[in-house]
Amino acid sequence: MTVSPSTPLKWGAVAFAVLWTFWMLWWSGSLDRANVIILTICGAVAGYLWYLAMRWLFARMHLGAARESTDAPKTPRKTPRGKIYPWIVWAALMAGTGIATAGLLDLVAPWIPAGEQHRLISALFIVVVWPTLMWCLPLLIKRRFPV
Repeated sequence: MTVSPSTPLKWGAVAFAVLWTFWMLWWSGSLDRANVIILTICGAVAGYLWYLAMRWLFARMHLGAARESTDAPKTPRKTPRGKIYPWIVWAALMAGTGIATAGLLDLVAPWIPAGEQHRLISALFIVVVWPTLMWCLPLLIKRRFPV
């Protein structure tokens, strides 16, 4: 097997797709054949979109495999960082934005109407707010704390 600079990102996308699919199957509570097929297809699409988003994010932050795979001339960095550094940053962003999303959901939950739709609206809130925070936080950090 040939290992390219983007191989860890691809494996991360596969892991994300599998975990997302299992979580959605567990959350739905139904193991009907149609439900499993639909959620598997959605998991594959979610994994691919995650791969594209992280590749774009790493290229924008000039980190990891995205920088190494471009044909543009490479400029040496003042302080070289290990290959694990982008993953540490990503994990910290995911954890921080996840905690922030949970806090925001606790603030918004009293205004979500009770009943059958409460769980759906709460899940949609998380699906919209968490990625939004994940993609906006690096831009806000760069604006407030220029390197």
